[in-house]
Amino acid sequence: MTMIDRRRLISAGALTGMAAATSPMAAAQEVPPWPTPSLIGALPNRSRVSLDGQWKLILDPFDVSGRKPGVRRNFWEDRPTTDDGPLVEYEWTSSDEIAVPGDWNTQRPELFHYEGPAYHRRDIEGPSPDGRRRFLVFEAVNYRGRVWLNGEAIAEHEGGFTPFEVEVTDRLRPGPNSLVVRADSRHGPVTLPALDFDWKNHGGITRSVWLVDLPRTFVRDVFVRLQDRRIVVDIELDGPEAAGAVVRFTVANHGLAVEAMTGPDGRARLSVAVPRRLRPWSPETPHLHAVTVEAVGDRWSDRVGFRTIEARGREILLNGRPRFLKGIAMHEERIGAEGGRVRTEAEARALLAEVKALGCDFVRLAHYPHGEATLRLADEMGLIVWSEIPVYWEDVAYNSSATLGLGRRMMAEMITRDRNRCSVGFWSVANETPQTPERLVFLRSVIEDVRRLDPTRLVTAALNKNVDVGGVRDGETRLVVADELGRDLDVVAMNQYEGWYGQRTPAEIHQVTFGTTWDKPLLMSEFGADALHGHRGARESRWTEEHQAWLYEETLKAIAASGAFAGVTPWLLKDFRSPRRWHGRFQRGWNRKGVIDEHGRRKLSFDTLRAFNEAL
Repeated sequence: MTMIDRRRLISAGALTGMAAATSPMAAAQEVPPWPTPSLIGALPNRSRVSLDGQWKLILDPFDVSGRKPGVRRNFWEDRPTTDDGPLVEYEWTSSDEIAVPGDWNTQRPELFHYEGPAYHRRDIEGPSPDGRRRFLVFEAVNYRGRVWLNGEAIAEHEGGFTPFEVEVTDRLRPGPNSLVVRADSRHGPVTLPALDFDWKNHGGITRSVWLVDLPRTFVRDVFVRLQDRRIVVDIELDGPEAAGAVVRFTVANHGLAVEAMTGPDGRARLSVAVPRRLRPWSPETPHLHAVTVEAVGDRWSDRVGFRTIEARGREILLNGRPRFLKGIAMHEERIGAEGGRVRTEAEARALLAEVKALGCDFVRLAHYPHGEATLRLADEMGLIVWSEIPVYWEDVAYNSSATLGLGRRMMAEMITRDRNRCSVGFWSVANETPQTPERLVFLRSVIEDVRRLDPTRLVTAALNKNVDVGGVRDGETRLVVADELGRDLDVVAMNQYEGWYGQRTPAEIHQVTFGTTWDKPLLMSEFGADALHGHRGARESRWTEEHQAWLYEETLKAIAASGAFAGVTPWLLKDFRSPRRWHGRFQRGWNRKGVIDEHGRRKLSFDTLRAFNEAL
């Protein structure tokens, strides 16, 4: 794509031969800088071929090929021989196979604890027969990905939960082409997350891979939203005819069609009054509207909802009305004894169906960007979403410019992919981070990016982790969020495990009151207790379902009595794998704070939370 001046004015004017009544030209206005990552939007509606399936696999646990590349171990070159004779170090045809998408940890028992580099290979087809452009799109590779096509390095990406792409139009040759991908699941002191985090590190090509065909000039991305009581649309074209092109935006079934002309950089912004009969999106009525953008013979389409979400004082308003958010948090781990990353829409739907069964209208997707299918299902099913990047705990290198750059890019990639998903109400920049000057500078930089990339959502972060990493305790009874980061957020949030960590019991939770020094909405973003499904006993006995349900009941009563909160997301929907959960009898590598277990069996706390939601 041509390098362009990202600060410019849209050119707009009368276009001959177009009906002004149905095709008004958009007024010229300034477009703010766009994000660094430029991703193909509305990918599910594009012409694409799935590269999912069985790939060949070679492990390199000592990272020999990465540290000491040489002709006999350069797996990406895919050579049958060397200048010295037959290749004897490896052979792709006889190597093991692994399913993509999928993590290697749960596919192969012997790889359950493996962390390191692994090379994946398959053939892909050659150039498009009709001369269209071709792109390789990876939805996620954990944690670092490197891509070779016919032995040529063509792409690198860091971050295990956001997509990346590379154009291969001029690199493909007729016939089969060798595609090799290295996935390295290792983390370090300057990665995100860093070395310590509370979930299983599932390595591999964990989401789908696509070969996408597009015209020479195509609609690369569109951002549709309600803003200032108008429908505002940013459009980006990519290709030799991107500048000075007519772009046409339509909303089906509403007779709405708006046109404008792109500027020298191939971008345009349209703005039009909201049609009177346009039905807004909400959890109760999750209306989605078919929208299209047409330009230079290409057609981009999606289904979007129109709604507003804002903070007013200590309230959260959806479509202008105050709302208490009834939520739950969840990890992107599928239901089943083996755990593992969600791979299919059906697996994502199974999780969100349990969220809906709880009577929830809100889900916190922790602690990293979940797959695009989950966000699209949230649109369809009527769930407000909290989406966040893995700036997690105190181990993050907050004083590292490289780590800051990584966090900013992760946030931009997440927003660029998901900002047309009306379900997303909150962009979260962090979880349980220490109150240090370096962290404040780091997160303020990310927050500034969020506001530039998407001014229509609320910015939040999960703040204090009990009182050891924040919060103010007054007489051991009042917990107050006073984190200085609250000044920069729209909504503040509290992680607080009263009755589980520390000396207090569930019987004493009623003694605790909650609040914040900021005149902003407050969410209880985490509370909970571990319980092993089927372990029954007196409610005073830890690890029992009765104890967990009792703690839920007392915490929810305290939350309701405080009047301080605008919503809750208890921790959490489903038990999930975590190597740092060491209890030999009740955990054995699982975090047991779910209201359902890994098999999907509901605990007593499920009914407790559902009853609370139904009573609101």
